[in-house]
Amino acid sequence: MRKAGPGPANSQYAWGLGYLLLAATALGWGLNFPILKLGLENSPPLLFTSLRMALGTLTMFIVAAAMGILRWPARGDWPVLFSVGVLQNMAFISLVTMGLQYLPAGRAAILAYTTPIWVVPAAALFLGERFTLPRAIGVGLGMAGLMVILNPLSLTWDNPDVLLGAGLIMLGTLVWTAGLIHVRRHHWHGEVLSLIPWQLLMSVLVLTPIALLVEDPSEIIWDTTFLWPLLFSGTVASGLCVAAQVAAIRSLPAVSLSLSSASVPAVGLLSAAWFLGERPSQTDLIGFVLIAAGILVVGLADRRQAARTRAATAGESASS
Repeated sequence: MRKAGPGPANSQYAWGLGYLLLAATALGWGLNFPILKLGLENSPPLLFTSLRMALGTLTMFIVAAAMGILRWPARGDWPVLFSVGVLQNMAFISLVTMGLQYLPAGRAAILAYTTPIWVVPAAALFLGERFTLPRAIGVGLGMAGLMVILNPLSLTWDNPDVLLGAGLIMLGTLVWTAGLIHVRRHHWHGEVLSLIPWQLLMSVLVLTPIALLVEDPSEIIWDTTFLWPLLFSGTVASGLCVAAQVAAIRSLPAVSLSLSSASVPAVGLLSAAWFLGERPSQTDLIGFVLIAAGILVVGLADRRQAARTRAATAGESASS
């Protein structure tokens, strides 16, 4: 569950804390892909996601209460709580989890973290943001990476499950992008970190009846090989990592957050090789490098744009 937001002024960047938080986030979310794969061996995907999000909700309510920021959301924040809860939490995570059934964990991680690439054209189309040459280059690199990974020569397209898995994950990235566009247009009335438990709760309330309707709870195998992946995905990936990223957003510039988006699939590839014995193909590695480069180019472009905006704002304040 990744959220973009404005960073503080450069003089206020907390580099050490920020990079520590980003490293923990990348490690947690990257490890989560092979761990999810293990958990799905003992549970249908939507029920697993519902249980995972419930644990994440409980974790975030505890974190918010411990920090003294737990409060009822302002009325003006409820529409975006619903869109984030349903689109960026429930739909994205559910679609990625379902797609993970059919793809190697490392490849799924690469595809899932193309989301910063799709934000650029979506923001230009719906928010009027400038589609500059550097951003266009970043999008082009990302699309080239996808074409490398999904080219017919590198995948067994005669197996419909491969197409289904890739399609589900790519649909998830588009749904997540739609949620982010709403977030960028929204003026927050409350503390963002204090609203995360409510966003997660919204996703649980919507997803649980759907999961119970289409999947059979008796198919869950309640043993340790299911419980520890569930605990990790719920408390760490859906709870603590979310809190860590929100804190990192306050501490680092946009380019550093883009670096984090590129590092998660790298951890996913390495951990999938470690836990599952996956061997990433040459096309997976080339595609990852292209997509990571595209994310970094977009992050650098965002940083330059933010610097120009701050300079213009400072100039207006000085002249007034």
